[in-house]
Amino acid sequence: MPGGRGRIGLILPANNAAMEYDMWKMAPEGVTIHSTRMKPTRGCEPENVEEFERELKYVSSLLEEVSDIIVYGRTYGTHKHADVIRKAIKKEVIIPEEEVYGLLKELKVKKIWVGTPYVKERTLEEVEYWRSKGFEVIGYDGLGKVKGVEISNTPVFTVYRLVKRNIDRVINADAVYIACTALSTYEAVTYLYEDLGMPVISENTATMWGSLRKLRIKGRIPGINI
Repeated sequence: MPGGRGRIGLILPANNAAMEYDMWKMAPEGVTIHSTRMKPTRGCEPENVEEFERELKYVSSLLEEVSDIIVYGRTYGTHKHADVIRKAIKKEVIIPEEEVYGLLKELKVKKIWVGTPYVKERTLEEVEYWRSKGFEVIGYDGLGKVKGVEISNTPVFTVYRLVKRNIDRVINADAVYIACTALSTYEAVTYLYEDLGMPVISENTATMWGSLRKLRIKGRIPGINI
């Protein structure tokens, strides 16, 4: 984009208090973030898909005039409804899970260590999803959290420690992946990348990476060296 300017629209569930912070911290000069919210859903899955689509059409319409692209700022389970999301949103859509996949492929990663803020059951679902995408998951761990705001309140050191306490497995990976858009990871991935010397990718950092590619704007993304 001429002049390196762009506007990113961001749709978040009402209980996500972290992704805006991360996106603003990563945004290069000339790139701005414009957000709106929608109702949170149990387990991030819509109970009524038709109602979900109607709400998504409405909230995305609020961003159409002030954004060049729109990010659907959820992680868990969004691949199950990607077709609905794209149908409802008229602008070009960024889906975080898909950007993580694209970034891992760009970096030629085969083996990943997975960290989540979730309880064990949801962490295992995340692990199985990435295995189904062809990656070898060499280890995983979670923080045992459920509620969005509780996840967003996670201290930086807790995210850092989640990875470092599993260092015996982490060192055998090609990259570390930290799930969930409601988990603020900007500082943690920066510190971990410096310590580990390997790519450390979060849902939010991959989202900014994908957004800047769509906007054709160069910018530094923490946790990777591309």
